[in-house]
Amino acid sequence: MKTTKKYLFFILSLVVGFSTSCSKEEEPIIDNEGLLPKPTATFNYEVVDVADPFTIKFNNASTNFIESRWSFADDSTSSETSPTHTFLKTGTFNVKLITLNEEGYWAQREEKVEILPSDLVQLKTSVTGSELQVGYDADFTIGSTEWFVKQSDGKYQSISEDDIMSITIPIGEFRDAYVQLKTPKQSVIRVNMQLMSTGIVKDLTLFNNQFSVSHDNDGGKEAGEGSLKLIDGSIDSKFLIFNIDRIGGPFYWQFDYIERQVINGYTIATGNDAPGRDPKDWDLMASNDGENWVTLHSVNGHTFPTTGGPKDDGRKATYTFTFDNSTPYHLYKLQVRAVGSGTLFQMAEFRMLQLPQ
Repeated sequence: MKTTKKYLFFILSLVVGFSTSCSKEEEPIIDNEGLLPKPTATFNYEVVDVADPFTIKFNNASTNFIESRWSFADDSTSSETSPTHTFLKTGTFNVKLITLNEEGYWAQREEKVEILPSDLVQLKTSVTGSELQVGYDADFTIGSTEWFVKQSDGKYQSISEDDIMSITIPIGEFRDAYVQLKTPKQSVIRVNMQLMSTGIVKDLTLFNNQFSVSHDNDGGKEAGEGSLKLIDGSIDSKFLIFNIDRIGGPFYWQFDYIERQVINGYTIATGNDAPGRDPKDWDLMASNDGENWVTLHSVNGHTFPTTGGPKDDGRKATYTFTFDNSTPYHLYKLQVRAVGSGTLFQMAEFRMLQLPQ
């Protein structure tokens, strides 16, 4: 009986103690670190004046910060809160903002800023007799204009500083050229072009389409010699396929355009070695449904020249093929039926062209 009373007293003591502790106001746990709100990083930007598309105002919309660190991806930086920056060339710039508070906590934001020649300058042409005139339209202030044309030695030569360039190009030949425009603040725009006697050749290789191949390099499309090297704009890289004898028929690469396009020319740049790896027999074909194909251009028994290219050996040299076509198609593919010799295929570059008609 004594034992029972002691047990009940112990239980009552726990209940009273528990009730007493719950009735007290809980004291907060003090953390000596992070007493201030953490910073955020965000910004927007705008062109200050349409007459100067290179000068951009960056508006800092961050919170809880005392310091800003800007990087403009052109070797320029700033510590201003909302700086105004002038880019000196066209391109895509990944602008980065880092903000910090008094305790050293930081936040980061990155935005892509694009200043593209195609958005700023529109080329225009006209033909008078045997001369081709090339000019441009632009909405910004231009400080100077200079036209350059590629010569037979592969170097570009300045031929005019007028607003319009006049040039005579033999029928069937092409000329690589560019116009360089400078703003009063010395920002530079370079617009490349390929010309023929009737106007400007449009390169539609990367224009609103999806590129694919029927057979790729063993390492995949992004390998050092994968299919993406075929359209990367460089003759110093190449697309290489091994063991084409095991493919069991022609292999091909294809362009699937979102909107129908007229293609009436293309270029092939040879690879850096072994001429036997060059294509010998091929067809350029077109379709609007992927089932019914029309052959636009066929080549049989072709041998690429042994001169030309950087080493005058026919390697890494570009050749243009043209054909009559005025019908727009969604799909184009070039199928290779045979190479010069051996079981390997190579090509440095392939470009899809729309020639002026």
